[in-house]
Amino acid sequence: QGVGVWCLRGCVFTARRQGAAAAACIIRCDEDETHTASMYCTVCATHLCAECSQLTHSTRTLTKHRRVPLADKPHEKMLCPQHQVHAIEFVCLEDSCQPGPLMCCVCKEYGKHQGHKHAVLEAEANQIRASILDMAHCIRTFTEEVSEYSRKLVGIVQQIEGGEQIVEDSMGMAHTEHVSGTAESARSCVRAYFADLHETLCRQEEMALSVVDAHVRERLIWLRQQQEDMTILLSQVSTACLHCEKTLQQDDCRVVLAKQEINRLLETLQKQQQQFTELADHIQLDAGIPVTFTKDNRVHIGPKMEIRVVTLGLDGAGKTTILFKLKQDEFMQPIPTIGFNVETVEYKNLKFTIWDVGGKHKLRPLWKHYYLNTQAVVFVIDSCHRDRLMESHSELAKLLTEKELRDALLLIFANKQDFPGAVSVEEMTELLSLHKLCCGRSWHIQGCDARSGMGLHEGLDWLSRQLVAAGVLDVA
Repeated sequence: QGVGVWCLRGCVFTARRQGAAAAACIIRCDEDETHTASMYCTVCATHLCAECSQLTHSTRTLTKHRRVPLADKPHEKMLCPQHQVHAIEFVCLEDSCQPGPLMCCVCKEYGKHQGHKHAVLEAEANQIRASILDMAHCIRTFTEEVSEYSRKLVGIVQQIEGGEQIVEDSMGMAHTEHVSGTAESARSCVRAYFADLHETLCRQEEMALSVVDAHVRERLIWLRQQQEDMTILLSQVSTACLHCEKTLQQDDCRVVLAKQEINRLLETLQKQQQQFTELADHIQLDAGIPVTFTKDNRVHIGPKMEIRVVTLGLDGAGKTTILFKLKQDEFMQPIPTIGFNVETVEYKNLKFTIWDVGGKHKLRPLWKHYYLNTQAVVFVIDSCHRDRLMESHSELAKLLTEKELRDALLLIFANKQDFPGAVSVEEMTELLSLHKLCCGRSWHIQGCDARSGMGLHEGLDWLSRQLVAAGVLDVA
């Protein structure tokens, strides 16, 4: 780029360099060859020294001739190739003549350029020179900007890579010192973050192992206690069997006298057998220890992890219908909820305890009494009532300001999507400004139909993925 700029500058200032070169060459005076010319007469086209110029052009007529320094001598006019005796004085401005625009007066009046638009050669050349000078100025400015940007790039690369830098100490002695770059700082930041994360994970691992160890200790204690109980029970049964065998071997009188004792013994055995049957029916002997991890790396031991969910929304939105559809997989005619309903819904390895709270205007101040320890909020919106969307937006905005719900997940059910004219999920997201309203919170909007159950399990899937670490959702 720099070479191109210098070539262009050379083209622009060629005329000046030629004038300077002409001045540097020794040109003889046309009046006296022993003299050296120092000026040029543009009218009579003669080279003159100062003395001859004064002598030859001292008359009234010649003194009017324009004389310029030899360095400013104009270029000799080029002759027309078509008319050798005529100099080129004009430039044709027609587009068709641009490959060969130069012409003399004969070409202009009688030749191929007859009737064409034209301009005087000197004026056109000066205009072109001016445009070239402007272009050269723009290129110089552009070159300076590129050079400045390149210098900045070099500085940025040095700041990123770092390296050795020469510095002076307090005694004025120069020595090299290593300067760390931003890349090294970024790597240090990453190492520090993951070191802290590793420490945190180690602590969480120790806590999780302590939970598992405590569970194992409690379960082993219970199992060993059961072993002792079964040993005692077997001993009691064996003793009863021996007593019965001895009674069978005695005479008739002794057998009759032992009747009440045998009946009491049989009643005791029947009670123990009934208790054992009930215990065996309710307890599953399984050596497995089901472990579930939450997203915050806490561990839950057991077949089902319990989750507390509160279902809220305006009256008539379909909260109770959704609850009983999830619980019993059947549609129930909507009845206004006075107070609340609570049901347990098992889904995969989760057990949702769902509190359905009434949504009438007078009952909404009571919602706050159900917020404690809530891990997820299900907010139900009627997609058919456009005129109540802003009311739902207002209630949802109030919910999101509650301190007790700041860590709770938010699942929005856009109910009644099967009805004609229902507001779509995309339109509802835009109308309620959910991206702005729920910023900084884990949330999801799911279209559903409480009657058919469409979309309900997809919503529970989202809750499960948010509550439980990936890879353990399907553990039974």
